[in-house]
Amino acid sequence: MDEETLKGVTAELATLTLQEVSGIKASLTEDGKVHSDLLLGFRSDEQEIRKAVVIKIREILQNLPASQVIQPVVDTGLVPDLVSLLDSDDTQLQLEAAWIVANIACGTTQQTKKVIDAGAITKLARLAVSPNDTLSDKAVWALANIVADSALLRDRVEDEGGINALVTILNRDACPTDAQRRAVWATSCYLHPWPSRGLPLNKIKHLLPCLVRYILKTSVDEANMKSLEYAVKSLQRICDRHLKRSDFIETQVVPRLVQLLADSSSSVPLQNQALLCLGYLVSGDDNDTDVAINAGILPALSVALARGNQHTYEFACWTASNIAAGNQQQLQAVLDSGLLEPVVRILMDGQNNAACRREACWVISDLTRGAADDRIVQTLIKGRCLEGLSAALLIPDQKAKERAVFGITNLLKWKGALASEEDSSPLTILRSASCPQNLRVVRDSHELHDLELKKDCQDILTRYFPEHSRRARV
Repeated sequence: MDEETLKGVTAELATLTLQEVSGIKASLTEDGKVHSDLLLGFRSDEQEIRKAVVIKIREILQNLPASQVIQPVVDTGLVPDLVSLLDSDDTQLQLEAAWIVANIACGTTQQTKKVIDAGAITKLARLAVSPNDTLSDKAVWALANIVADSALLRDRVEDEGGINALVTILNRDACPTDAQRRAVWATSCYLHPWPSRGLPLNKIKHLLPCLVRYILKTSVDEANMKSLEYAVKSLQRICDRHLKRSDFIETQVVPRLVQLLADSSSSVPLQNQALLCLGYLVSGDDNDTDVAINAGILPALSVALARGNQHTYEFACWTASNIAAGNQQQLQAVLDSGLLEPVVRILMDGQNNAACRREACWVISDLTRGAADDRIVQTLIKGRCLEGLSAALLIPDQKAKERAVFGITNLLKWKGALASEEDSSPLTILRSASCPQNLRVVRDSHELHDLELKKDCQDILTRYFPEHSRRARV
């Protein structure tokens, strides 16, 4: 800078007042730039003027859409100076700087890299564990935005101590604070399953104890709902990395997940995340499933099915089908739980989507494995399962059709007492439910290319409904 320019800048700085800075509108100029007086004020020797400028820059970032405002702030060249304020002795300046960094880090990857290249991550990690909850909250927010950007930046946060800071916050004994809730969200961002850069189990398993601790201690209320959703979602993401079910059970989180599922005050997303975790458990062996049953999962599923949410229907039926696919005692437990009525209702309601109707069909088809037991067959007949399986043949989902044929075949093989009573025999009920016609629809479908399934339909028609077995003449 030449001498004349330096004199001019010095003169302008000398005349710039705190009142003038405070009066600048918290927006961009007409040509989309940060007001030049703010750039000037940032170089002031007066601490209060500099602080007012920083607050004004934060307000600009906060008030305008990120797509419009982040790049003009980056273009000021102030990002390294703003990041350096994270080391300030002034707590308010640290807070404002963390807030600014958090806003810039919700932009593009290139914009986020500007704060990283200025050394933001290590500074944020240090502030994240501050006893000042507001400062900690803003620092964690910034870390979360960086972590959520991409797998590459996620790894930078981990390498520079950001994830260890989150664990420290989550392990605090106090009731959940804003910073702790934000740390749960940040952890969920860290565990995001990037397709090409998924984290191996050995890198994330250490997060299990602090997440479980948070889930166990945190009450279900409006203030905590979102963070509980993220905590259980994070747990589910760890399960997805092939966590051993024995390790999952040892955390003692299963009863708590069942409580969250059964609690009518739980949000639908929280129930759904709990269902995914519990579904992972009951897709293991019979011993794993018994842990869930003993924790009360079956009555909890009834609560979930009363919510009327399509995703909840799908996840709850998927979980129930895994239990019904277990041993005879587990199959009987499903029948004794009262789940059959809502499952059949979901299956037969054409307003429900194909995915949840498919999962409902799967529950019933798994229950038909007990067709050697007269009591089970009678329960299934009284529960209108035959009508439901017939309706499932017309669901636009191949797996639903396969499971319907499986269940129908099992019930038609039954040789119990009711089979000889014309009005209540499976054959009579299936005829009344248009099953022969629906089997023909599957057999003759041009959209369905599964020849084995079509053959199974023809075999049922030939053996049990011969009058419907012949193909129509063209």
